[in-house]
Amino acid sequence: MLLLIIFAIALAFTSVGRSMVSLMKRTRIPGSLLSVYKMFLLFIVYVTMIVAFGSMYLSLIILDIPVLQEGQVDLAHMTLSPLSKVQSVLYFSAVTLLSVGYGDITPIGIGRWIAIIEALIGYLMPAAFFVTTIVDYRESSKL
Repeated sequence: MLLLIIFAIALAFTSVGRSMVSLMKRTRIPGSLLSVYKMFLLFIVYVTMIVAFGSMYLSLIILDIPVLQEGQVDLAHMTLSPLSKVQSVLYFSAVTLLSVGYGDITPIGIGRWIAIIEALIGYLMPAAFFVTTIVDYRESSKL
């Protein structure tokens, strides 16, 4: 079980890295500042990040490592169905990546550091997307 969870976490890190690399690749679409392809790619990268970080939270919850709490109760010790736990970690991951969070589910312990990394990536990803788009546009207009 532990080996499977370590594999899931490694797979999550790999998918996050590959998604970021694919987002930063140059696309040669002459004369277009914003393309449907880049927007779709950004959407896919966001979904990948949400699922990857959600799987990290869920893996740690399965190992009974406290990472998230709702109110004053640790999510690992709540009597929720497995589907409800998946829904809760994906919700927390999406809210953390896309905003500063609502505060209904809060990270604790190692979950705080994971949430900090996720929030930093969530803040930097749109900036990197727009910078690469502008650089690609300037380079394609010089040609």
